[in-house]
Amino acid sequence: MNFKTNQLVKYYCWCYLIFIQLLVGADDFESRNTISFQLKLPHSFKVDFEQSLRLRGNKFSFRQTFTEAAISYKVSDDLKIFLPVRYAIFEDNIKKRISFGGTYKYKFNDYTIRYKSRYQRVYEKDEDLEDLIRNKFTIQYKSNKDIDPFFSYEIFNPFNSDVGEMNEYRLSFGADIDFPKKKSLKIYYTYKIEDLDKKNPEVLNIVGLSFGLN
Repeated sequence: MNFKTNQLVKYYCWCYLIFIQLLVGADDFESRNTISFQLKLPHSFKVDFEQSLRLRGNKFSFRQTFTEAAISYKVSDDLKIFLPVRYAIFEDNIKKRISFGGTYKYKFNDYTIRYKSRYQRVYEKDEDLEDLIRNKFTIQYKSNKDIDPFFSYEIFNPFNSDVGEMNEYRLSFGADIDFPKKKSLKIYYTYKIEDLDKKNPEVLNIVGLSFGLN
């Protein structure tokens, strides 16, 4: 990693710390910290594992922790389908989630546009809790070989809702940083609004770190 890349890494880390300082005093603040790794299988299959811890508010109170495993299949260089399963532990309950979806990416010059769509079902105490359709659009710029800034927009639609009826949306920006020996770090900020069908939707400011062992 060259000198310029090191300076950029320090810049993004400082931005992360600044966001923490600005938001940590608010109750609508959440930090998300994740570690993940992947295992490549024959015939274009791959398995991803993820462990995450989420803390809420100015006292960094426990929000949830979850373990997720996902199997994916690379249909082509641009198209991939995936099936993730999540087991989440909250302070007072346990939720299980299963999803099915796919991603398609298109590259031009130094930019990559990625579209991700998934259907997900959440279970609580072995009962269906909610069915959602999630659609996410991401644009990423390859500034150099080690750091790729990105911006994304994601919407959540209840499965049986009318076309265009949203229950939640998220705006995110950050950067993917590659390190030697196939390690990576994602630093991001997300502005999230959920329960749009209610009189007072919930607003959440999220700052996250995701460390990958690939």
